[in-house]
Amino acid sequence: MVEKEYLKKINFLKDLPDRILEKIGAVSQLETFDEETVLFRQDQQKSLLYMLISGKVFLNSRSGSGKSLTLDEVTPGRTFGVSVLLGGEHTSSFTAVCAETSTMITVSGEQMRQLFLEDFEIGHAVMLKMVALFRSRMEMHTGRFLNSLANHPEIKEA
Repeated sequence: MVEKEYLKKINFLKDLPDRILEKIGAVSQLETFDEETVLFRQDQQKSLLYMLISGKVFLNSRSGSGKSLTLDEVTPGRTFGVSVLLGGEHTSSFTAVCAETSTMITVSGEQMRQLFLEDFEIGHAVMLKMVALFRSRMEMHTGRFLNSLANHPEIKEA
């Protein structure tokens, strides 16, 4: 069980009513992972939602040529692994590795989906947050992609 005060430190959840935070906290765990701990690997099935309280996590992806790229540095207050809330079998598009000792809230996607079925208000509130999160990430990634294109030597010359 995780106290609602910890959940309020997470950007994804901080604006939710206490009643909803208490129900989410009841199915969540507070865990600490050592530096270099691999939380999950690219192309691996995911089952947990992660919410970082302290520390730092790198989200890495291996390109087709085998080169490892850091896609993002997750800092306290941020969430990753959100796709587990959608249900079904989803594999990760990245590897999550602790860059330093990190404390995070973990919750099973299956348990969260069960909460959504038991209390539609929770499902509705969390899914609205998820849509906003996906939108902001899409905008960030689009901006990075456009910046890469603008700085690509072959495109600059064209």
